[in-house]
Amino acid sequence: MKSISSLIPGIFLLTVSLPGAADEIKSVQIGDAVVVYDYQPAREDVVTLTLNGLVTETNDSLRGLRNTDRRRLSKLGELIYQCKLLLYKPDKKDAGTNANTPILTSRNYSLFTGVDLTTAAGERVGIRVQALQPVDEDSLFGPTLGGKDVLKEAWENVGEGSAIDLKQLTVNVLKETDVIKAAESIDIVIRFPIFQMDKSVRQWRYNFKLEDFRQAVRHIDDNCTPRRFVELIDQQS
Repeated sequence: MKSISSLIPGIFLLTVSLPGAADEIKSVQIGDAVVVYDYQPAREDVVTLTLNGLVTETNDSLRGLRNTDRRRLSKLGELIYQCKLLLYKPDKKDAGTNANTPILTSRNYSLFTGVDLTTAAGERVGIRVQALQPVDEDSLFGPTLGGKDVLKEAWENVGEGSAIDLKQLTVNVLKETDVIKAAESIDIVIRFPIFQMDKSVRQWRYNFKLEDFRQAVRHIDDNCTPRRFVELIDQQS
């Protein structure tokens, strides 16, 4: 049995065993957030390492909502940060072949709603992110008093000309604006369709605390790297 616990400085809760060809999924708890390691030798010549950091929305997200869609309320939403690496292993028979460099195939944020619902083609979905900035302890103003620059907003449209599966939505605006590193919490509002004359427009709101999730994101960025992936592969060899 091999382990990659040594690859994660300061955290000793994780032990990823590598028993040959078996797939391995292990996790690290960071407060209310969790980081899930998924190591899979998908084929003989390909191995992948996927790290998912996730945090569940607060119950405050459901307060005061006039929501008749019980599917929305059946499961709390999750904010997910994913990093995935892929490595093509060289042919061991060819002694002159150098190890290939791992490929970063994805690094993104997404919102898992848990609602199995698909919009029609052409019905755009709007994603609004409202980030609450950390409170300045020396300031006389806080979020409830309407302090200046307390909230920052970003907006993106998805589904232009194609159907959208609302069960899990990629939220590019989080990566592009980098609000995760600077916010205390965020609201994510899903509005669909954005504009429609012959049907009602729905709006779902999600709220996430970011203190623990931010640590999970940092943990993933530190460990989802080509160097650490090569170390993992070397341990198995």
